[in-house]
Amino acid sequence: MQNPYSRLLKLAWPIWITQAIQTLMVTIDLIMSAQVSDADMAAVGTALSIWHPISFFATGCMMVLAPLLSRSYGSGNTQAFQHDLNQSLWFAILVAIMFSLALFISMPLLPLLKLEQPLVLIGQNYLTYLAIGIPFICFIGVFRYLNESLGHTKPLMYVSIIGLLCNVPLNYLFIYGSALTPELGGAGCGIATSIVNALVLLSLLTYSKYAKHTRLLINNLSFEKIQVATQIKLMKLGLPIGLTLFLEIALFAAVALAIATHGTQAAAAHQIALNVVTNFYMIPLSIGMAATVLIGQSIGKNDTKAAKSWVKYTLVVSIVFAVFSTSTIILSKELFASIFQPSEQVFQLATALLIWAGIFQLPDVIQTTFSSCLRGYADTQVPFVLVLISYWLIGFPLGLILSETNWITSSQGPEGYWQGLLIGLSCTSFLLFFRLKRVW
Repeated sequence: MQNPYSRLLKLAWPIWITQAIQTLMVTIDLIMSAQVSDADMAAVGTALSIWHPISFFATGCMMVLAPLLSRSYGSGNTQAFQHDLNQSLWFAILVAIMFSLALFISMPLLPLLKLEQPLVLIGQNYLTYLAIGIPFICFIGVFRYLNESLGHTKPLMYVSIIGLLCNVPLNYLFIYGSALTPELGGAGCGIATSIVNALVLLSLLTYSKYAKHTRLLINNLSFEKIQVATQIKLMKLGLPIGLTLFLEIALFAAVALAIATHGTQAAAAHQIALNVVTNFYMIPLSIGMAATVLIGQSIGKNDTKAAKSWVKYTLVVSIVFAVFSTSTIILSKELFASIFQPSEQVFQLATALLIWAGIFQLPDVIQTTFSSCLRGYADTQVPFVLVLISYWLIGFPLGLILSETNWITSSQGPEGYWQGLLIGLSCTSFLLFFRLKRVW
């Protein structure tokens, strides 16, 4: 029998590579738009602050397919699996419609930010071009979770590498123009990204059509009559996941805006600490996504003992990683801060924030693990409420009090917000732990 830790990590590492590639493509967009002008980079960066929360909400909704399809696969009922897969196509369309509406409703926010008119136009064009690729993103989720529910996480990694290789030349063609493409400046990155998403979808569909483990399912794939009850069930389970991710992104956006009121140096130091944390976070997130699949498969087989075991294995791996990441960030804080070549004042503040960012790893990794395991049990509504309470009724208000007032202790400045985040995430960890025990 394969070692359970090896099996968990075997599923997790391709997911991590995929997440890293997606993050890298956004970074490439920013870097290449900066080569055009500061205005293009600023417009793309500002537009991404609107795109990211909405896209995380939509991809979070699609994540419900992981436990759904994993359970169907675990049950051994091929007919039920095919039905769930076919209904997933309709669900992808519904999420794409919500995604598009949310984006176009949010686009008028750009002029309200009092940006210069050229920046508003570039940003709106960029978001419009990104919107073209929304259906591709949602359908990628269907075929991603089809493969992952069967225990195959490498296909999306491989096609994402292809997408990454295409991203740079496509960016160049649409930023600077050619005989066949218009010159669109930084906004052209949006068209390039949509084309990349189309290529990734086509590649993933082609792979799934010929791969031994998915060939029969794809051959029988169809838009069968939409089942309203199934779609309602998917929405009831998927919307809380999407809203949970949205709340997390919104929390960090609110903290960034609040810290920015303390000056440019504080804002820069916060971005350094946040960048370091984000890169470490991709690993426990990937481990959690693998756990969702394994727990879902066990529940489908009615093997609750195996499901509990996967929770325990995942928690052990996550805690080991949390200890590693905490010690690495704290001990290497000067090294991480120096990578960004900041001024001396920003360097000193960044190293102070990185201490809190390191401690922050422990509850963050643990709450990510519990949240992922609960998704494997198809429990999403209560965790959403618990996250809402912890983040927005405890963490952010406490950060505001610690940073801006002397009510509890002397004003902590920017560090107070990270202390609030730490307390909020610790509350989330405890609440999700008790929820998981109740689900058991």
